[in-house]
Amino acid sequence: LASRATPMSVAADTSASPLTAECALAKSAKGAACVQLVGQVLDNPSLYVFGELLDMPNVQALADGPPAHAAAYELLKIFAYGTWKDYTARAAQLGQLSAAQATKLKKLSVVSLAAASKSLPYDTLLSELEIGSVRELENLLIECVYGELLSGKLDQQARVFEVHHSLGRDLHPSEVAQMGELLSRWHSGALDALGSIRSKLETYKARCEAASATAAELNSSVENVRANLRAQDDSEPGGGGGGG
Repeated sequence: LASRATPMSVAADTSASPLTAECALAKSAKGAACVQLVGQVLDNPSLYVFGELLDMPNVQALADGPPAHAAAYELLKIFAYGTWKDYTARAAQLGQLSAAQATKLKKLSVVSLAAASKSLPYDTLLSELEIGSVRELENLLIECVYGELLSGKLDQQARVFEVHHSLGRDLHPSEVAQMGELLSRWHSGALDALGSIRSKLETYKARCEAASATAAELNSSVENVRANLRAQDDSEPGGGGGGG
């Protein structure tokens, strides 16, 4: 990383096709087979949203199964809604993550932090992700960018990552009502803005029409004056363009 502030930007559009395939498998996978399927999903480097899988009946049934099954379900929920700190607080119950899963959860945690703040200090990231070196952190951020999880600017001198855009994570059920309220307020604001724009356009149109009418009236007055002047000139002796 040679520059002080390196812009990083990619289109954040993660394909959902792998998750669709896993959900199809979840229709028939039960018990231990479903636990194995969940592990495959968490290992999959192209999957970062899990809500559709969490809604599958066989996956939800894991919550009422043996401890290992319930742990797999709880771990999937953490990958969907939680962070690295949420996992470490329950690591004894949830079991050890694979290296791929740990990296993936840390990336998801960065996405959550990016959604909450557009400026992420290195110190905050190092603490939240429990990463031991700046180089390791920067490598993780670069992987997030190239994995289309976020875009932004890496400022090594200021030790901060400036967020431009981040991937949307799964919406927790408890957040649905709040999101609905936010969307409702946005809709009302959009209608108000549209009404204001329409009113301004109507005012502008009326002013343009008034200006056109005034210009037409002025042109008519000018033509009348010119006509009167020509008539006066023609009525004067020697006028009318004739000459002896």
